[in-house]
Amino acid sequence: MRSYPTTFIAATLLLATALPAWAALGGAVSSVEADRIALRGAPAAGAQAAAKAGAARDGSSAQPSALYSVQAFALPNGTEVREFVAAGQVFGVAWQGASQPNLRQVFGDQMYEVYLQSLKAQGTPGSRTFVLRQSALVVHSFGLPGNFSGQAYLPQQLPAGVSAAVIK
Repeated sequence: MRSYPTTFIAATLLLATALPAWAALGGAVSSVEADRIALRGAPAAGAQAAAKAGAARDGSSAQPSALYSVQAFALPNGTEVREFVAAGQVFGVAWQGASQPNLRQVFGDQMYEVYLQSLKAQGTPGSRTFVLRQSALVVHSFGLPGNFSGQAYLPQQLPAGVSAAVIK
């Protein structure tokens, strides 16, 4: 017969492995590292410089580092994934490179389901461009063999003073 502490620990471990990893959109900043590890990415250099350049192109006068941060990593095939974080939560993600990242991982299970339902409803298999605009999720995705890019964000979690145009 097992003792109570052993049973409790075993049950806790079983439950923890059964739950999906809450990562990406709407998740805590720690989920960025979970995404990087799950996707076998390596930290990408220059993420803050890219954020500042994006703010400059957007015409924002605020310092982007004061409003949000960008955590970037590169996948083994060279695709770069950038996750945008404010107030400790991921509010946007962008990608560009040879392939699309695992969107279930970077969107998180809940937002991925919203994305899938819209994809099915649009009925555009093989389409190079996909656009989803809902109150909960906005996605712009484009892809050709060897050249994929996209952005996704949670409109209600955009920090005050930050335009969605910086998510690149």
